Amino acid sequence: MNEDEKINHQVKKSQKYFNKLSLFFYDWVLYGIISKYAWGCSTKRLDDHYANYISNNHLEVGVGTGYLLNRVRFQSEKLRLGLMDLSQSCLQKTAKAVARYQPEIYQQNLLEPITESIASFDSISINYVMHCVPGSFKEKGVAFKHLKSLLNENGVLFGTTVLYQDVPKGLLARLVLAIMNRLGVFNNKQDSLEELRNCLSSNFSHVELQVEGCTAIFSVRP
Repeated sequence: MNEDEKINHQVKKSQKYFNKLSLFFYDWVLYGIISKYAWGCSTKRLDDHYANYISNNHLEVGVGTGYLLNRVRFQSEKLRLGLMDLSQSCLQKTAKAVARYQPEIYQQNLLEPITESIASFDSISINYVMHCVPGSFKEKGVAFKHLKSLLNENGVLFGTTVLYQDVPKGLLARLVLAIMNRLGVFNNKQDSLEELRNCLSSNFSHVELQVEGCTAIFSVRP
């Protein structure tokens, strides 16, 4: 199995866990327990991150259930909202949750070039996604390059990811990371703050990055 085949296998392995059954418990487990007590990042901190950067021309990447997006108070009722994910189950669930905004739906593997003709966005969020993407940031960082092509010149891309290397990890964090990496849901054993910073800096001119617990919280601009 060559490297591309290995990565494709890891992508499929991770994706199988994002189904209707798991998504039923997703918000309660992730935002009610794991994010706060394992990753050290509260839902309020995530809400604030969205509030600081989201626009009325927004693309949500790695949509999950749309939990955080559905909590956003947009500045205007006139908005354009895009949803992008590889998982059809996630797209369907989130599209239903934010149906009032009539979202555009894009099924996309972030490791592959975006070939569909899509108008640019003023903001793009990618929350708790990159730790699931196979490879080190040297390989999976191509996702940022692909998303940059959808960002307006003065736009912002923001998000979070869980790091594995050189961050404080409590007992719960170590346990969840071990289980998730063994199952193939996560692929972040090589992920460090330095590698993330290098990856973001190689794709964007302006990088803001901080860590809370195991969570890297970032915003970048072209």
